Amino acid sequence: MNPATFSPTPPVPPAVPGTARGHAVTSLFSRALLAIAILFVVVRALPIMSFLIGQDHAAYLLVGEGLLKGKQLYRDILESKPPGILIVYAGIAKVFGRAIWSVAVVDILLLFIISYLLFRFAEPHLGRAGAALAMMVHASMHGEMTYFWIAQPETFQVACFLAGYLLMTRRGRWSGLCSFAAGLLLGYGCWLKYNAVAFLPLVLFLPFLDTSGLDRDRPKISLTIPWRTWLARFGLLLAGLAAAVSIVLAWIVLKGAWPAMKEMQFEVVPRYAAMGVQRNPHYLLSIFARTNYNLGVWNLWAALVGLLVAWLRRDLRRFAPLFLAASSAYIAVIMQLRCLDYYFQTCYPFLALLWAYLAVSIYEAFLALARNFRQRGWRLAAGLVWIVFAQAVFWPLPDEFNKLTLRYEELREWRADAKSFYRDYPRQVSLERLHTEFGVIDYLQRNAKVGDGIYVWASLGRIYYLTGHQPPTRFISSLGLMALWSPPSWRGELMRGLRRSPPRFIIVGRGDQLPTLTYVNLDSEQYLKTFPQLETFITSGYSRVADFDSCVVYRRNPDAGTS
Repeated sequence: MNPATFSPTPPVPPAVPGTARGHAVTSLFSRALLAIAILFVVVRALPIMSFLIGQDHAAYLLVGEGLLKGKQLYRDILESKPPGILIVYAGIAKVFGRAIWSVAVVDILLLFIISYLLFRFAEPHLGRAGAALAMMVHASMHGEMTYFWIAQPETFQVACFLAGYLLMTRRGRWSGLCSFAAGLLLGYGCWLKYNAVAFLPLVLFLPFLDTSGLDRDRPKISLTIPWRTWLARFGLLLAGLAAAVSIVLAWIVLKGAWPAMKEMQFEVVPRYAAMGVQRNPHYLLSIFARTNYNLGVWNLWAALVGLLVAWLRRDLRRFAPLFLAASSAYIAVIMQLRCLDYYFQTCYPFLALLWAYLAVSIYEAFLALARNFRQRGWRLAAGLVWIVFAQAVFWPLPDEFNKLTLRYEELREWRADAKSFYRDYPRQVSLERLHTEFGVIDYLQRNAKVGDGIYVWASLGRIYYLTGHQPPTRFISSLGLMALWSPPSWRGELMRGLRRSPPRFIIVGRGDQLPTLTYVNLDSEQYLKTFPQLETFITSGYSRVADFDSCVVYRRNPDAGTS
């Protein structure tokens, strides 16, 4: 087994025929490891089919369905996210309809795409086998994410960045077109979430950096292409980015939705983000705590130990690009200020690269130690080295096997009875009571006709989505209406919409308070006491017909007024 199988950078022994210095040896081992990695990604991906759509996904799909029916984004149906992810979900709604597994299928496809792009990104730095290891580590991380995390804007952003980076590495005839296409991808990544600008310096410089000088006594870094050529490609990338931004913005303006988008994206969202800092006296400490909790101690240590190993081995030429990518991903997370849990999935592919680098470095160290023992004639010691190495390889396997067993047991239960599986979902987040929520859905499917109309005063977009109803106003969730950062005019607008088109059923949530987002320590039912217009509207025109653990269902009285 040759070290160049893992890394293209170390010197290759002259005994290997047909091998040039600086290129990986295409060996049976590397091909077998790549095949195992592809199989592992597939095995890890399949259980995602059993993942339930989260409330965020339901909201995205409702907005997507609204767009397909001619509604205008922000003006006719409101969501806090930028338009990029909502356009994507309009496509998902168009292709899959109301299939509850549609988001899971898209996330599986994304995992396959990111695995391929990650392999292409890692291979020049870690070799084929090292890149295959990175694929497996990332697939393991991705497969353990909670259902709320799948197919979020962060996942699409990572795919856009990796694809854009690989386009920028293209040389020759089509390099200019590739630079423009990379700009388009990065621009759309910004429409997915504005924090994608954190990847711009990486896309501009990393494909052209010569990092070989980092390991000299006087470290230096340079470009592999002339500055004039780099400036030309820089200009084409910015042209593509500007085109992507302009196309989406022109669509918003021409549809007449610009005032509503301006209010949501440039007034309400900044106020929401700022409150995360203003109302947290220990903001920096909380960032550290959330990083430690969501990324885990082992992943943070992997980054630090990898940096130390690369510095001691004078191997920064390989490690620096991986570390810069991981650092850019982390900057993209913390620049959002709020740092919600699913934001951190942006870091997962790049943490997988750091773990793969450590694995390659450990293998190369064991290889050098065994070779040293053989040269000294200590064959038994050389054999013991590989026994210890085998133990190190075996160490994570039992835990991974246990995780896979659990995921496939969930997949088996889902295939046997999907409805019952979702009701008693094994990994639901603490705020959700899925058994009650599906009870409400069953009740509405039995008692509500298509034209009756329902309104959900809670953050339960799945009720709309799974019953086939659209919200009667542009507000999907009660969170934005209850929050301190929302405009008071929204509540007046809600009441005008409800009076204009009174729904037959109103569902009021209970026990769903989320003060970390709304800064109001009241659930939806309790908040009615501070929102007398809505409370009077319900009590004067509706009667309670069903009482569930976390929801109350009201039905409109036959003699209720229509004003």
